[in-house]
Amino acid sequence: STVLPQFTPTPLGGFPLIHMSHSAQIFDHLDNKVLLAWFQVEHPKFVVRVFDCTGRDVSEKAAILAERIRANIAVVANFIHQGAQPVRVSPPQPQGRKDAKELPLSFLIHNISLEARDLIVSQRIWSTSDITFEARPFSCYRPPDLLFCITGFTTSDTDIITKTAYEDNRAQINDILSMSEIPEEKVHVATWDLIRSIHVERLDFKIAGGLPVPRFNIFVHSPTCDAKAWTELRSFLRILEYPTGLDGCGAAVALTPCPICHSIAHPRGLCPFPSVPQWNGPKT
Repeated sequence: STVLPQFTPTPLGGFPLIHMSHSAQIFDHLDNKVLLAWFQVEHPKFVVRVFDCTGRDVSEKAAILAERIRANIAVVANFIHQGAQPVRVSPPQPQGRKDAKELPLSFLIHNISLEARDLIVSQRIWSTSDITFEARPFSCYRPPDLLFCITGFTTSDTDIITKTAYEDNRAQINDILSMSEIPEEKVHVATWDLIRSIHVERLDFKIAGGLPVPRFNIFVHSPTCDAKAWTELRSFLRILEYPTGLDGCGAAVALTPCPICHSIAHPRGLCPFPSVPQWNGPKT
């Protein structure tokens, strides 16, 4: 990792992960003309999302944010090559312009060397006293690992939740995966791979008055890169109920992005970033 004192250093084990809702989320709500222009820009390029910044903030303060991003990226670019070419930052514009209901968050970074891009994207999180952002490659990714979040159980035992998540649904998971690009004879194995990859994370969620009502994030490693099959699988698993004999019945709850880091895996009060050592970014 780079030793540039103005940035929060990468903690042991790396920065916390930021979970997306789907594989092309960085391009959400972007005006089509802008999206086309971004795709036509030569590589190296990448995309950033600013912490603690709503779509409204992005649209109202686009020029200020772009300049802050540019100044901080220039520090890194000049650290690698003295007198590096001036970095360019292109702000997003919403589909539907003034009437847009949903607003985009991503800025495009270009006119940058390959080495600078690779360093910035591999460290991912850049946090100084005036701005914090996450850098991501300019591409669509694998389907996200976070499937859904579930609540309603009276246990905190993640093993029970893991078992409940797939017990009665193996046949349907198999059917949905058979619609993807996975060859027919391998679908059965892919279903078991998916089940074996289930990982449950407890969120210490509290309701008013501080009463703990745990929620559980269900993660899996998708055996398919087919966005349609993945979306179908997630939609199917989200509408089910998850009954247990002794520990209540779980149901999925809506995922809303954390206002600090934009991850859909936790609410603001449970954001892991403010606890990162020497954190310069927004606090809870």
